[in-house]
Amino acid sequence: MKKHIPNIITCCNLICGCIAVGAAFQTPVPVNYFWAIVFILLGAIFDFFDGMVARLLRVSSPMGVQIDSLADDITFGIAPATVVFSYMQ
Repeated sequence: MKKHIPNIITCCNLICGCIAVGAAFQTPVPVNYFWAIVFILLGAIFDFFDGMVARLLRVSSPMGVQIDSLADDITFGIAPATVVFSYMQ
């Protein structure tokens, strides 16, 4: 069971990134940019803690590495890009 804890935290990072992408494209623009940035920062906090928890528990899995990479791509790549894209429209 303890090997799944870092993956659960990583999934929280992934969910924050997806919510940030969705918030960037909602209609009341200034408010949703704020929430998109909040969820990107919250994803950064989850990203910090998933690595720390994995090292503390001394667990690692190939699936966890892939999920972490996907979550980082969405939270720190796609979400900020959608905020900028939506702002430029």
